[in-house]
Amino acid sequence: METLSTVFILVLLLIVNLVFNGIGVDSSLSCIERERDALLKFKLGLTDDSGRLLSWVGEDCCAWKGVSCSSRTGHVVQLDLRNRPVSSPNKTTLRGQINHSLLNLTRLSYLDLSLNDFQGAETPAFLGSLKNLKYLNLSRASFKGQVSHHLGNLSNLQYLDLSWNYGLEADKLRWASTLPSLKHLDLSVLNLTRAVDWLESTNMLPSLVELHLSSCSLTNIPLFLQTNFTSLTVLDLNTNHFNSSIPRWLFNLSRIQHLNLGINGFRGSIPSDMGNFDLLAVLDLSHNELEGEIPETLRNLCNLRELDLSYNTFSGEISRPFGSPTSCLQNSLKSLVLETNLLRGILPDSLGGYQRLVNINLYSNAFSGPIPASIGRLSGLKRLDLSHNYLNGSVPESVGQLLNLEYLNIHNNSLSGIVSERHFTKLTSLTTLHLYLNSLVLDLRPTWVPPFQIQNLALFSCKVGPQFPQWLQTQKNLSILDMSNTSISDRIPDWFESISSNIVLLDLSVNHIGKNLPKLRKSFASSRFIYLYSNKFEGPFTPFPSDVIELDVSNNFLRGQIPQDIGNMMPRLTLFHLSNNSLNGNIPVSLCKMGELRLLDLSKNQFSGGIPNCWSKLQHLRVMDLSSNILDDHIPSSLGSLQQLRSLHLQNNSLQGKVPASLEKLKHLHILDLSENVLNGAIPPWIGEGLSSLSVLDVHTNRFQGEIPQELCHLTSLRILSLAHNEMTGTIPSCFHNFTGMIANELAMKEQWPYGPTIFDDTFGFQSVLYEETLRVSMKGRELEYTRTLPFLFSIDLSRNRFAGEIPNQLMNLLGLQSLNLSRNNFRGQIPWKIGDLRALQSLDLSINELSGFIPASISQLNFLGVLNLSFNNLSGRIPSGNQLQTLDDKSIYAGNSGLCGFPLDDCHVEVQVPPPVEGRPENEFEILWFYGGMGVGFTTAFVGVSSTMYFKDSWRDAFYRFVDKIYNKFRVLIVVNSTNHLSR
Repeated sequence: METLSTVFILVLLLIVNLVFNGIGVDSSLSCIERERDALLKFKLGLTDDSGRLLSWVGEDCCAWKGVSCSSRTGHVVQLDLRNRPVSSPNKTTLRGQINHSLLNLTRLSYLDLSLNDFQGAETPAFLGSLKNLKYLNLSRASFKGQVSHHLGNLSNLQYLDLSWNYGLEADKLRWASTLPSLKHLDLSVLNLTRAVDWLESTNMLPSLVELHLSSCSLTNIPLFLQTNFTSLTVLDLNTNHFNSSIPRWLFNLSRIQHLNLGINGFRGSIPSDMGNFDLLAVLDLSHNELEGEIPETLRNLCNLRELDLSYNTFSGEISRPFGSPTSCLQNSLKSLVLETNLLRGILPDSLGGYQRLVNINLYSNAFSGPIPASIGRLSGLKRLDLSHNYLNGSVPESVGQLLNLEYLNIHNNSLSGIVSERHFTKLTSLTTLHLYLNSLVLDLRPTWVPPFQIQNLALFSCKVGPQFPQWLQTQKNLSILDMSNTSISDRIPDWFESISSNIVLLDLSVNHIGKNLPKLRKSFASSRFIYLYSNKFEGPFTPFPSDVIELDVSNNFLRGQIPQDIGNMMPRLTLFHLSNNSLNGNIPVSLCKMGELRLLDLSKNQFSGGIPNCWSKLQHLRVMDLSSNILDDHIPSSLGSLQQLRSLHLQNNSLQGKVPASLEKLKHLHILDLSENVLNGAIPPWIGEGLSSLSVLDVHTNRFQGEIPQELCHLTSLRILSLAHNEMTGTIPSCFHNFTGMIANELAMKEQWPYGPTIFDDTFGFQSVLYEETLRVSMKGRELEYTRTLPFLFSIDLSRNRFAGEIPNQLMNLLGLQSLNLSRNNFRGQIPWKIGDLRALQSLDLSINELSGFIPASISQLNFLGVLNLSFNNLSGRIPSGNQLQTLDDKSIYAGNSGLCGFPLDDCHVEVQVPPPVEGRPENEFEILWFYGGMGVGFTTAFVGVSSTMYFKDSWRDAFYRFVDKIYNKFRVLIVVNSTNHLSR
């Protein structure tokens, strides 16, 4: 936005040029030959593809485009070659080098080379010799390197703009402090990381009116400063890295009109002194870490037009700064942006008194209560965004009086009631309407003709049906139409084709719309994003227009085969979702020609044959789901080329053979589900070595053999492991405690799922669900399907194999584990005493093994345990009691353990003492062996020590033999006496 001060500077410069130089192209004087030659040499260093300098011929250079001369002297005083493109800027860009011949333009006062391409050249040092320069603009011209300090010689310079030259930097700004006439300085995007003198140098410019230093990587800003640049009206420091409180010296800038401190990491609260800026028109404090309440003093800013406090953590109510009906702010404020804070309370009715408001954005706060009806008095309002709050009640009909309203967004609140034609009475300018994620009912007559021509309409989760809304046929400018989950039970009408020519995004999903899909192809001719899932569309699948980017027709009644040439017919697809239909035949090889494909879901159909081996060119694919088909043959090796793949679902098919080693290349894979196939061989060790990002590994119900490879323990992010129902042997590796992803604490539970169970598309300003990860997990005694709760599931299932040995104590370190199923194996030994440490455990199945000993008392600490099965083992003793265990009263839990007694089985006839898990108590035979082994070593050591001493010391040896003889004689006498007594009897 051009400020008044900028306009004033430019007008002043033009007046100076006109008065003192007599600029004109109608002068009777021809331009000076030396200056003409200088311009021609300058032209030779440039590439002018668009012919902008075609007029630079002939004797009179003053008539050349971009050149202005003094009408009194004939000297060139102005060179304006700023690129002013009508359409594409690249087509009219001057490229090349700046020739030092410009030094011959000794009276040049105005030089503008902005928006051209000087291909990484440094700012020419010779420009510092153009002593008469008052205006220099080199912005957006692809300069790089160090800013020449010779620019500090331009003592008459009033306007300097070097902004938006990526790669341009300055180690110091001392050169700028020597420009006493400078009024406008813009160094935005210059790298000033090492220019620690930036504030000291600019503070020495008493005439400075505008200072722009946005995105300069500045890090230091003092809190206190003796300010000299008190003439400042514009200060733009946005997008730096200050990370401090708001400096106090700012409040000495009494003339400030435009203050932008956004995106800087400023902390703390807004000082109340902010309300003392009498002339302030624009205040931007957005994207910081400011907190506390918005100060009441802001209502004293009588000239404030724009206020942006978005993306902070402000709290409290807004009634104090904006609720006073006598605030002078009501007469000036045009834009109020408070989005993404923690503001709460009821919206004040006094908002209707801000008659000049054009934009209100309160998105993503915690406002509650009704939308104030007074908003209908804001006749100049163009944008109203109250979305993502807790507003309730009905939408006031007064909204329909906002005749200038273009954008209305109230989605994701708790609004209810009817939206009728009266809500749109005067909305002749409306182009965007978002009502979704509320409980609103649209009650509009089929014959109603809206006063607007809508472009962006999002109504999902509102009640629109059962009929397809007839009033839509009047809307010829629709580009986005989202009516998903709107209770429509109808067919798409024939007239829809007449309004669909501009529709880019169409979402009619989750309704009961039924029609033969091939007959609708003309209705989707212009659409690029088409979502028709969960409806009643039927008929064969036919290709959509070739420009479609995302297509989801899953969960319908489509049948037949996919055309074998689909990859050539729809080459731009990034999302192809056909799951849960009745499609059959082979998977077309031409799918591999969709080079931009990111998501492919053909699951839950009847595709047969092998998976094509052609995937090496799909370098963007992140999700592949071919599950629940009739696919056979081997897993193709080319799947290993999908280096961006995050999720691979091949479960519930008839795939056979070994897992190809090429899959080791899938370094970013988070989910691998190969379950319910006929795969064989051993679990490859490279799964643990190469797929280090895995969160889910599910290979249950195959024919895998061999032992669990130790390398699996490298999967530190693993949350779900299922090796169930295979033919595996061996023991559970003790290193399973390395599954730190299952050691859940409060922080871990809040962590985002590493890939995300749900993929959203927010390309058009609102989120649409494109894909949800789904996993069937054996939990609580049955298979359950998990989608959005998948990130919160931690499970190990090794059931139905031939594992043996003891259950390792290290498993008890996986504190987040919710389901542990080791049933139908050959485990022996005791249940680990620390089983009670698994406090999150909801399902525990150890049935049909050879476990023995007591049930640990700590099992009573499992307060979330809902399913327990210890049946058919060799357990004995009293069943522990506890609050949660008392609810598990099914006797079958303990069936097949003849030595168990206590609730819910028969009482124990003899009191059985279950030894408590005392600290230091041997918990298994391994520890007992160590205990007795230690005793043996101790005895041997003592025996050898004493024997050695007796061997070398005669006195010890004689004493020992005398002691033995004495004991022997006493023992012999005792035997003789006892024998005599026995004979006498």
